[in-house]
Amino acid sequence: MIDNTTLASLQRSLSEYRDAKRKTKTRLAEIEAEAEMLRSQLTTIDAIIEQTETALRKVLFPSDYQADSRIDKRSGAYEIEPYRPSEIEIEAEVAKLQRNEQSSNVRFNDFRIPQAATVILREANSSLHVSEIYRRMAEGGFEFRGQHQLITLAVSLSRSKRFRKVAPGTFELNPEYQAGQVA
Repeated sequence: MIDNTTLASLQRSLSEYRDAKRKTKTRLAEIEAEAEMLRSQLTTIDAIIEQTETALRKVLFPSDYQADSRIDKRSGAYEIEPYRPSEIEIEAEVAKLQRNEQSSNVRFNDFRIPQAATVILREANSSLHVSEIYRRMAEGGFEFRGQHQLITLAVSLSRSKRFRKVAPGTFELNPEYQAGQVA
């Protein structure tokens, strides 16, 4: 015969294991629901990737995006399948376009900061903020070095007699320099 404390202990253990099983089943159901949601998201992302790749192919390879006819073995009908450059071909073409764009911006390639900034301010014919000078120099192909490029530009402009600070972070050409008096 089992005494009451042993029976109570076994009953408590059984209750705890049943509770643990219920919690584990609930957690498993949550994980399965999350996995199904993630699978759905992957399907959506795959569709977006396919659409984007198709658009890129049409833009990058317009002459190659032509239909190749093939015969469907099941129906005997002609199946039209477009030429599809690989992912590597697409990335190589994008990189080539980016290199061409960068190499076409060589206006300030061999300039130093004061020289390029002088050209920018002369063309603007007014004072400009350092960030705007920086943007125009970068668009013209000027390659800044270092991590703090705006600070480097501002310090360079402050130290040069060619420029005059007219407001916080804003510079103009020194009128004496424009008259040719400052070297």
